[in-house]
Amino acid sequence: MLAALVFGTSLCLGQSLVWQSPSPSLPEATALLTAVCPGSIQSDHNPSTSLPVCKPCPEYTTVGQMQPGMAIHESFGLRTVIYGSFTARGAEEAVASFEGCESHATGFGGSILLRKLHGSWAMVDYTLALVTSACQPYHLKTGRDLLLCEGEDHHMDATEEWIYVCDFSRQPTARSRSVFGVLDTRNACGDSAIWGSIDKVRLRDLNGDGMPDLTLEVSVGQGTFSNPAGSCNADTSHALVESQKLDFLFQQDTESFLPAPDSKTLADRLQNLFKKAREKALKTVSPGSTPSPPPQ
Repeated sequence: MLAALVFGTSLCLGQSLVWQSPSPSLPEATALLTAVCPGSIQSDHNPSTSLPVCKPCPEYTTVGQMQPGMAIHESFGLRTVIYGSFTARGAEEAVASFEGCESHATGFGGSILLRKLHGSWAMVDYTLALVTSACQPYHLKTGRDLLLCEGEDHHMDATEEWIYVCDFSRQPTARSRSVFGVLDTRNACGDSAIWGSIDKVRLRDLNGDGMPDLTLEVSVGQGTFSNPAGSCNADTSHALVESQKLDFLFQQDTESFLPAPDSKTLADRLQNLFKKAREKALKTVSPGSTPSPPPQ
């Protein structure tokens, strides 16, 4: 279905994400930070949450390891926390998302897995570049929890937004698995551009296996631009936007989501469209710059 939509409302990738992980209370934050950076909790409040921060940067962060001088001035701020059993049935665990002490290349932050032992929180490990501030728990029949999350990244020539599964029973480098993503390449200033948004996400059992499946409502627009600046600052208010619904079925054997049979052709077409648009946009990157890699 084609619909004329005004840019700046449904199409703006800067809009609020579909999920928001809960922010901890001050007592919760204090208990978690005691495990994350013992002896380094500062009352300088994180401007995003009004909570205490770790300062200087902990040694396990990139800035803390590689730039000790800078680490003194930067802070590691707790943004959100989700409680569950992420590595085994019955485990009392938390996934805390932090900002700071990382560069754009490492996601401006990361997430820490904590486990309650003898009534106190203990840090298990840190995954840099894995920001879990827009997630919700997904309960498995095994008694363990995954996180179903939305991520976004803004870099020189593209804005990306994607849905992914996060599994903390895996090694840190393999915890994130992308389900579906959209792209905006208008800032590449080319003679053509594509832009998209994830407008709505629903979880419901579509195939009767007792596990919630994923339905995404997405909007995708395309345009060609003859003005000298290409797509930069172009008027897209009258562009035609394709609104589509995609279903993804939960796979209990792999604990992941795959397109439903009636959505696979469309999902493949859109992902190929975004892939080609991204490759074209990267050709316009200024000499000497380093574009961000696509989400995995």
